[in-house]
Amino acid sequence: MAPLLTLLLLTLPVKSENPGPTAAPSASTRYVFAWRGVPVGMVTLTQAPGRFTYVSQHLHTRAGRAGERRREQTLAVDAQGRVRGSQAVPQALWLWRGIPPVGCVVGREELTGREGPHCVTAVDGRRVEGTLLGAAFRARYGDDGRMEALEVGDSRFTVAAPGERLRAPPELFSDGLPVEGTRGALALEPPLAVPARLEGMTPWTAGAARALAAEVHAAFPEKGPGAADWHEDGEGEAGGCLAHALRFAARARAQGIRVALVHGLLAVDGGPARPHAWVRVALQSGGTLDLDPTSLDAVTPATHLPVALADAQGPALEAGARWLSLLRGAHRVVRQP
Repeated sequence: MAPLLTLLLLTLPVKSENPGPTAAPSASTRYVFAWRGVPVGMVTLTQAPGRFTYVSQHLHTRAGRAGERRREQTLAVDAQGRVRGSQAVPQALWLWRGIPPVGCVVGREELTGREGPHCVTAVDGRRVEGTLLGAAFRARYGDDGRMEALEVGDSRFTVAAPGERLRAPPELFSDGLPVEGTRGALALEPPLAVPARLEGMTPWTAGAARALAAEVHAAFPEKGPGAADWHEDGEGEAGGCLAHALRFAARARAQGIRVALVHGLLAVDGGPARPHAWVRVALQSGGTLDLDPTSLDAVTPATHLPVALADAQGPALEAGARWLSLLRGAHRVVRQP
């Protein structure tokens, strides 16, 4: 059973400060990067006199094996926050601290070096909307003027409090969470309430749902993290559990059936609980049915622990918040006899 994949081909912008000579002499902030609610990386921004450093640590797949990729870029900047010798402002630095005013600047993506218009089109209190090289973004700032959250497409960056003990997402996927106890149903302490269904789920028959799960399972010649995990329809030759769940949802949707994507933890054979994804179907006979297209194994309380339900096409903001609470160590995984 493959844990929630790991491939990050998105080098999307992150947070940063509204540059200016009044910036603090030295500052550093961390953000957790989630794609459709799945935590896949961490970005650290550091500003010191005359320089700005952007560090990205994210899940990565190479030769079918999941791991961590670290990329770092340090840029020399002047007192106005511009890259020395250029009119461009580092993309993250432009956003990080202080709400940028309505208007446009020339911004530079830290890791790719691409430059182009970065624009704020609306400011409503501590909320900002605009575009980054044509891609729409929404940002939220705290009372201290620092960016708390950034949404770009299906990606979301959420700030980690200064000094907060926070596991990097690669550790969660590779090491999982320890499970206390040897028998019984999996549970979180303190618990997280997960609804039985999403509004608008389409009643279906168990037979048709199981047939689709078998079809999706057979459709992947390679079962492991791959590019399909990052496609909305889960299409591709290789894919982990997220790809299987997304493809199931897409093919059900093509039949007029709306199902839910389950974000959760999987623990088997006495091992740790690792991130996993499967699907939940509403049944015509009442109730719901959980299916794991990745393995076709039964979804049981002893092996699968739901953390959140999400629309397969949505940003899954609640799921992202719940994963972040696990990264913060706010919950233990236990077995309840």
